[in-house]
Order: sequence, then structure tokens, then C-alpha cells
Amino acid sequence: MRKSLIGSTLLAAFLILFCQILIAQSGETFRLIHSDFLNLSTAQNEQILQLNGMVHFFYGQIEFKSQRAIIWEKQKIVRLFDRVWVSTDTLTLVADSVAYYRIPEQLRLGGNIRVTESKPDGTFRWITSNHALYDKKQKRLTLWDRVRAFDKQENAYVSCGYAFWDRNQGYAYMVEEPEVSGGSPDTLRIKAGKMEYFEQDRKLIATFNVQTSTNEYQARSDFLLHFLREEKAVFTGKPVFYSDFATAEAVEFYVYLQNRKIQTAELVDSCLVRFSEERDTKQENWVTASYIKISFQDDNIRHFTAEEMVNYFFVQPPSDRRDFFINSASGDYLEVSFNDDNKLERMKMRHNIRGKYVFKNGS
Repeated sequence: MRKSLIGSTLLAAFLILFCQILIAQSGETFRLIHSDFLNLSTAQNEQILQLNGMVHFFYGQIEFKSQRAIIWEKQKIVRLFDRVWVSTDTLTLVADSVAYYRIPEQLRLGGNIRVTESKPDGTFRWITSNHALYDKKQKRLTLWDRVRAFDKQENAYVSCGYAFWDRNQGYAYMVEEPEVSGGSPDTLRIKAGKMEYFEQDRKLIATFNVQTSTNEYQARSDFLLHFLREEKAVFTGKPVFYSDFATAEAVEFYVYLQNRKIQTAELVDSCLVRFSEERDTKQENWVTASYIKISFQDDNIRHFTAEEMVNYFFVQPPSDRRDFFINSASGDYLEVSFNDDNKLERMKMRHNIRGKYVFKNGS
């Protein structure tokens, strides 16, 4: 029995050494760490190594773990099955099955895929999908079918049907109903036909039917350029901003945020703002101008100024504390403020004023 055990151990060691020599002769480095079972066979001049049970080995610069693996020496192909784990540079890839093609250094992954990138500064991002292809040489990752992701630095979640990530260029794009949402509640959510992310500039570009929203407001546009570091967003392509109290339109919007909550918005060219003092009521009041700047507090409008070719209309319904009046005018400059209850607090106009004021009271 002892001789048989020694013989089996020596045979296994010989097979492992033989396989490592074969692969080393082809210019690769192969190091088997562990496998419960090992079988080496030859078919049509191809050396086939089969590993089963707690498989762990290095092939080149890549580390592999799985329950089962098959290695074709001449074809330079590795197939792994059952709880596959792969590590290469700062990436960890997990999947139900993986096929590694040494030439041209590509990993094809299938089923319950999770790719994690861990950076030296402690930040990380993970991506999940049902199918993926990783080109190790080019450092390009393509994923499709129920793609989901999280980026710790941006504190943002992503979902789409198809994604591409060029790690060398720091560039990614998402199509098939891409959506980005903040990792904290009440922050920005963005949907579009296509999204692109530029890592170095921390810039997000969304195109085609862009929809941006929080719990307090929504916006529609053809194009969105979001600078995540500066917390600045540019909307173009006939953007429309709307909330329970106001609707705004212009050729371009420039939105400035703090902790992803809107602070100010600048409307440029052919600006129109409709607003009301009560939530979800008809927005009868309006302002048009060449330029409008709006200030927000808790996602509600608190103040705005309008400049150049200004026209406005405001109606104040009667109440116990206020008389009814209608005011319409035009001029070069308008300033409007609202109180915490979203009621008009002050309206001031300057330069080249023309208009009328209609009121009535109980006297």
C-alpha cells in the first residue's frame, strides 16, 4: 500500500512537471498550485491536461481557480468550469465558466459574471452581467445582457444592456437603455439612448432622449454633458426643466450642483419660465428673456433674474392676506424672489420698463 501511494504521488508529480515543461517549451509559464485529480492525454498530436477539484494554477501572469479545468497545450486554450475565479493585475473576474485563449490573450466569460477593479487608493468598481469578453492585451472589457455596475469614487450605479470599457484609455460607453443613479437617495438619475464616461476628466456624456431627474424635478434634452468633479451639467438640444412649481425652456441650460443637489441654473437664449405659487397647479405666470439665472433651495426656486428682452406676466389670486392683481411688463432686467412657502416675495424691474398693472380690492 505504501509503495502504491508513493508511486501515485511520484506519477502525479511527474505529470505536473511534464505539463509545466511542455507549456514552458512553448514560451509560457505554467505553475500548478493544487488539483485533487489530474489526467494527461494525447489526441491528434495535442497534449490535453484535465484538472478536477479545487483547481488552482498560474498561466503566464494570470491566476486561475475553479472546480474543473481543461488545458490544450498546442492550441493554447484553457477552459474552466464551476465557480471560476481569475485574477490579472487589478482585476478580479468571477463567472460560471471561462475560456482563456492565450493567443490573442482573451477571456470569454459566461453566467453570473462579476468583474471587480480594486485601486491602490482604496476605491473600487464592480460590474456584473451574463456575458463578457476581456481582451487582456488591449485591456478592453465588453459586457452584455443585464449589465449592472457600481463606482465607489463616483458613488453611482449603472445599468444597461451593453457596455464597453477601455481601461488603457479610461473610456467607457453604455447603450441599450443605460441608466445612471446616485448611490445616495434624492440624487440625480439619468437615462439616455447612449452614455459615455471619461475617467481622467470624470466626465459623463449622455445623448439621445436624455432624461434627468431627482425626487423634486425632471429635465429632458437631446444632449447632456456632466462634469462630475466640478458638479456642473450642460443641457442642449431644446432642454426642458419641470417641477411641481415651474417649467423652464431654453436653447441651453447650465446647471450647478452641490452634493448632487441643484443650486443654480443658467438659461441661455430664447428662455421661457412658467411658474405657479402652489404645487401642481396651473402655471399661469411666465417670464421670457435672453438670459435667466435661477437659484434653488431644497430643489425649489427661491430667486431668479432675467436679462435682455425681458417680458413677464404675473397674476396674484385674492386671499385673506393679499389683494388680486395682474402685472405684465417688458424691460431689460427683472429680479424675482420667493419665500419659503414658494409665494412671491418681491418683484423688481429696471431699465426701459413698459407695462400695466391691474388690481382690485374690497374697498
